Amino acid sequence: MAEGVAKKLVEEVGGSLLSRVKKEIGYMWNSKDNVENLTSEVDKLKNMKERVELKIKLAHDNGDGILAGVEKWVDEANAHITNVEVFLKEEADAKKTCFNFWMCVNPDTLRHYGKHAANKVPLLEQHQKDGAAFEGEISIPTPALDILDCYPKVNIDDLDTHKSLLEKITCSVLDENIQITGIYGIGGVGKTTLATQVAARVKDLFSLVVFVNVSKPVDAASIKTHVEIAAKRIKKGENVLIILDDIWTELKLHEVCIPCGTAFRSCKILLTSRERSVCRAMNAHEIGVDSLPIKEAWILFKCVVGEKVETDAKLKQVAREIVEGCGGLPLILQAVGKALKDEKNFKEWENARDSIKKHKTSDIAPSISLEFAHLKLSYDYLESEQEKSIFLLCSMFPEDFNISLEQLAYYGVGLQLFKDLNSLEDARNKVQGAVKILKSSCLLLDGYNESFTKMHDVVREVALLIASKDDNKFLVEARKNLTEWEPRIGSLESYTGISLMRNNICKLPAGYDLKIPLLNIFLIQENYNLPEISNEFILAMKEVKVIDFECTNITSLPESLNKLKRLRMLNLGGNDRLCEISILGELKDLEILILNRTGITEIPHEIGNLVNLRLFHAERCPDLSHIAPGVLSKLRWLEELSIGYNPVEEGNYNSLAEIGKLPKLTFLFLYVPHISLLPEGDYLKRLIGFSIQIGEKVAVNSIPDNRILTLRMPYLDNSHLMHVRKLIEVCNGIRLVSIENLDNIMPMMCCDDFGLKDIVMKKCHNLSCLVDSRVLDEMQTFHPYETHEGVKENTRFLSEVEHLDLSYVIRVFAIIFGFQKMLHIVCSVLCE
Repeated sequence: MAEGVAKKLVEEVGGSLLSRVKKEIGYMWNSKDNVENLTSEVDKLKNMKERVELKIKLAHDNGDGILAGVEKWVDEANAHITNVEVFLKEEADAKKTCFNFWMCVNPDTLRHYGKHAANKVPLLEQHQKDGAAFEGEISIPTPALDILDCYPKVNIDDLDTHKSLLEKITCSVLDENIQITGIYGIGGVGKTTLATQVAARVKDLFSLVVFVNVSKPVDAASIKTHVEIAAKRIKKGENVLIILDDIWTELKLHEVCIPCGTAFRSCKILLTSRERSVCRAMNAHEIGVDSLPIKEAWILFKCVVGEKVETDAKLKQVAREIVEGCGGLPLILQAVGKALKDEKNFKEWENARDSIKKHKTSDIAPSISLEFAHLKLSYDYLESEQEKSIFLLCSMFPEDFNISLEQLAYYGVGLQLFKDLNSLEDARNKVQGAVKILKSSCLLLDGYNESFTKMHDVVREVALLIASKDDNKFLVEARKNLTEWEPRIGSLESYTGISLMRNNICKLPAGYDLKIPLLNIFLIQENYNLPEISNEFILAMKEVKVIDFECTNITSLPESLNKLKRLRMLNLGGNDRLCEISILGELKDLEILILNRTGITEIPHEIGNLVNLRLFHAERCPDLSHIAPGVLSKLRWLEELSIGYNPVEEGNYNSLAEIGKLPKLTFLFLYVPHISLLPEGDYLKRLIGFSIQIGEKVAVNSIPDNRILTLRMPYLDNSHLMHVRKLIEVCNGIRLVSIENLDNIMPMMCCDDFGLKDIVMKKCHNLSCLVDSRVLDEMQTFHPYETHEGVKENTRFLSEVEHLDLSYVIRVFAIIFGFQKMLHIVCSVLCE
């Protein structure tokens, strides 16, 4: 029995030892394979880590957050990679000492490295499995900033009245027994500022805070859109604060889909209004905002103009009188302060004081007299007539409207506001400069981006009053829900500007003798149900310089339009039933003509008579198929051309070839369906900017800031590659869309290192890499010194690229080759 047990034990021990020996011998025998396997796995982990790091960079560049665990995984991947690289270096060094020229091998060394390599592989494989989830979406979008985030912070440490009001309003908002809090007070007293400061204080106590500018007339649809998410969260029982700013009349909350009342106690409303009666009608807890007491008004004024008003006794006396005349309104104190802060002439301070006193006793309505007196002072202190004209022009837009600086430039050119105008780009620069000065004077506000500006409602009222008392008398009925407009005979004879934009007017005056002899500008865009303009109305405004008929649904131009001999700017865009435009050829003073999105089928011979045109836009006209020969070449002063062209068979003549003959052209937007229609020549090199679009249409900006080539076609023929290469030589950006036979961009590139900074590739489903390095290697081998057909030694291909956007490309396995200035990469729906 004992012998049997012993025998069995010996067999088990022997078997175990034999198994272990075989395993150790296996490590030695398979050492090379194990090391190669480890090298392969560490390369896979490196590639995965780089892809994840790219996604992290994209998230950071976009201002987004990162999922928990991602950055820890990258750190651990780095540790694994470093550990393996150290090991592989040791293994390589061991080979050098262990293998001599007689191929003598140290078995223990092979076993050691073979064993450690085999043991490290599972760790790398597991880490790749752990990181697989991070190859999907790892970013957490950061919510976009709203007005509450962007509203300027105000230091109120020394303004006790303001601090007291802030506490009072905050307590009301947080009071469980109060659902609606109403702040009321005259314009410019600081109601909106208080509301935003309260929101900043309490936002962490609410799931959501929403700011809605109500203004007038009430746009119920817009309010519903702004509060849609808030309403859903209120119904779920979440605490939500809705700020309704600038309410002029009672707002029925149920009509704008705001859940409120005993069934929705989690909803809090904070409203602002000039009228106490509005707060009362809406059952709000009323909190009135009065003007600042003189002591605090002086403190605020001093913050704007500086300490010089304290140190100079003579100046201090006059400054005190100015502050007393400002009525304690923060808006006015800041506007007047900014107008005077750089004024060193004491006499000017005295003039300002006297001007305020004079206007306070004028015939202005009491409700606006104070604001008028002081904002008029800021207006008077503007140094140039150009700035004053831009300011008044802004008042022609609807209340609380984002005003396009591009539109202001067009109108300014038409009205001849700019002295010594060199170019349209010069006009844009002058508008930007004027708007910057007006903002610094508190006469304009920031728009939703740098291409727009806004005007405070109080300032707008004052601007319209100023216009009514100066030579520029405006009639502004913008966005007033008008369905008809029929002024009385003799009522418009003193007006220089009329704005009826954004109404529902379906008919302009006709059938009676209307006269508007001084009218310079007529704005009626976005009245979508206005099918025609009468001859009588056109004849009533023979001196007009600017007309904007965009999106009015007109189907034809009145015969009397040719009488407008002083017209310099005409916008007919967005009227897709307007086809016949020959009559425009008689408007020989025109400098800006916009025909975008019209139904025109041709650019007729008559347009060639418009020899003073600076800007001609005719893009997104789907039926435009003919440009009369010789028309474009006659427009010798043309600076900016934007045109989409779909020609029918017309023989061998290509009118677009005339573009190269335009000596003043600086910007070009051109769409053609086929590359053969693109005019040849070196004209693109002298342009400041262009956007050339070939194939199917892609939405782009009309006036490009860069030099962009867009190709959108299912198949790129090899016979066109040379033409494409020449275009790319003068581009700094390319857009490649839906090209099915493109697997890398190398075929369309010469090997000179172009100045491309921006590459966008979308829906190129066969794209496998950005640049095929195998092609570069072949060219380096067979053309090592050539500069065009081959690659120079040490060429860094696409080294200037700063932005790469790959969207809906599903086979890419290699993105970057030789980039030196890569700043931003966007990849969306990028697979494999």
